Parts: sequence; structure tokens; C-alpha cells
Amino acid sequence: MSNRLIGALSVLGVVGGIAFTIYLTQTLLAPLIEKATWFPENGWLGIFAWLLLYVILALLVAPASLHKFVSGVLFGFWGGWLIAFIGACLGAILPFWLTKKYMYNWVDKRMRGKPTLRALKKAVSEDGLKCVFLTRISLILPYPVLNYGFGLTDVTWRDYLLGSTGMIVPGALYAYWGSRAADLSVAMNEGRDWTYWTALGASIILTIWIVVYLRRITLAHIALEESE
Repeated sequence: MSNRLIGALSVLGVVGGIAFTIYLTQTLLAPLIEKATWFPENGWLGIFAWLLLYVILALLVAPASLHKFVSGVLFGFWGGWLIAFIGACLGAILPFWLTKKYMYNWVDKRMRGKPTLRALKKAVSEDGLKCVFLTRISLILPYPVLNYGFGLTDVTWRDYLLGSTGMIVPGALYAYWGSRAADLSVAMNEGRDWTYWTALGASIILTIWIVVYLRRITLAHIALEESE
């Protein structure tokens, strides 16, 4: 598989993830989350149920941005931020573990004849903490896909867990935007302010830099293997 094809597929994956998020938010989940006031009205039971729902949606590769946003609406900024971060961490652990345990060996065998993918895997694994942290900060890289994707690499549990603390940033932003709305119906329909567009623009720049960085270290690993 050529580098250009891999790059094109990566871009299509990001665009597809954004499109899926918009579709899911506007057409499928909006009617349901408008009834989500049950969670804050039921104290600790509601919080635990909300966290459980977060983990289930992460396993189903549903967009996490919506859950973080609604956390801010339901529980306010500080409560929503904390709950969103805890939920994101819990939702990241199970897919990573499942992929490591049940899919890693199967995928690894099929990558033996694909030097570019193996070089990418090795590059990400050797710089695991940095790669995980940077991808977690971005608002547009699909969080649930990354949970499974990192499980296919040799990223250690230590690097994965420490790097996932980067989710504090998008969690805080989405909780802030959600907390500014009086209720869910307003939150789903009001316009986005300058902070949203600024953060989105910064995330696009960061994502482009991440793609360029991964391409550079992947090519470096390919060149190193060819010279041996």
C-alpha cells in the first residue's frame, strides 16, 4: 500500500468520522438526549448510569464529543468536565484491552507483508506517549476509533493511560460549551460562538501536524529497515 493511499485513507477516515458525528447528533440522538434530565435528577445512580452509557457508546464507536457536551449541559461545567473525563478514560480502557487480547495477533500476522503499515505501527509504539497524548487533544480525531486503533500497536499500558490524560482538554471545552446552555433543547439548537471555531481551527492545524509527524517517523523507520 503506497504512502499516498494511506494518507488519502486517513483523510477520508477523519472526514467520515466528522460526517458520522454530525449525522448521529442531528438525526438519531437529538430526540433521545432531550430526555436525559433523568441522569442529574437521580444523584449518584444517575451519574453511574451516565458513565455506564459512556462506556457502552465508546464500545459502539459512537462520537464521544456529544457525550462530553451533554455532560456539561446536565451537570454543569465542573461536574460535567469531571464526569466526561472519567467516562472517557473508562471508555478508552475496555476497547484497548479487547483489541490487545483478541485482535492484535490476527492483525499483526496480516501486516507482515506490508512494510509501510509495520513501520507506522513501530513508529507509534516507540513514541507511544507522545502519539496518544497529541491525538487525544484533537477535537476532530475520532476518539472511539483511536481506542481500538492503539490496541493494534505495541503502545504500552503506561503510555496509553498517561497519554489519554490529554482528553482533559476536549472534555473541558465540550463541558464548557454545554454548561452555557439553559437546557438540552437550547444546547442542541443554539449557534456556536468564537471559542468553538477557534478550538476547531486549532484542532485542524494540530491534526495536520500529527499526520505530517507520523508520516515523517514512519518513513524514517522504513529507511532504517531498508538500510539494514
